[in-house]
Formats: sequence, structure tokens, C-alpha cells
Amino acid sequence: MKGCFCPCILVGQNHARLQKGETEPDACSGWCAAWCGLQCGLGVGFILQMMDRMHINEKYNLEGGACGACCKSFLCSCCEAIQTSKELDYVQLNQNPRVGYPRQEKMVARPQGQAPMGYPQA
Repeated sequence: MKGCFCPCILVGQNHARLQKGETEPDACSGWCAAWCGLQCGLGVGFILQMMDRMHINEKYNLEGGACGACCKSFLCSCCEAIQTSKELDYVQLNQNPRVGYPRQEKMVARPQGQAPMGYPQA
């Protein structure tokens, strides 16, 4: 939702997560304000997204170059901001597995009313 209705906030949060490694960045930042100013004033807010996209590709060894980053950021800024956020979620979760949803070992799902195998039904 943030990516579609308030992309400036998501772009600012992505930048803070990428540059400072923050897991819960503030909603508004200097990068957010810069994106707003560039986008509303000149229509070139995508340049900041392109810079972050190139940095994330380099930092985490992801595929893509400057041309791809420019095209993604220019053609659909909202989609690119959401994709960057999801990629940061993925790489940060892999770097710190204690963050996020804890994996439940030996979790079994079965229809209600059935006893586990090997147990008599009541």
C-alpha cells in the first residue's frame, strides 16, 4: 500500500535500510523529502531510486546493471520501490535469521477431528 499511495516514504525507508542497515527506519527522512521534491518539481525522483537500485545490486551481488535500474525506476517507480523493499526483506532476513517469523519445527497440519496416526480416536 505504501508503495502505491506514498512511494516517497517507501523510497526513504529503503534508502535507510540499504545505507544504514536499519530494520525499522523512520517514515520520513531526507531521502524521502528529496524524492518528493525531485518528483513533484521536476518529475525525476526515479534518479534516487535508480541510485539505490544500483547500490543494492552491487552490495548483494544481484543481477542487473545501470540500464535495467534506470528502466525499472523510470517506467514504474512504485513497482520498483516495492521490489527493492522485498529484496531488502529477503537479504536482511538471510543475514539475521533471528529477525522475522520464527520457523516452527515439527509442525503438522491435519483436518480437525482426526487423531494423530498411531493414536486411537476418542
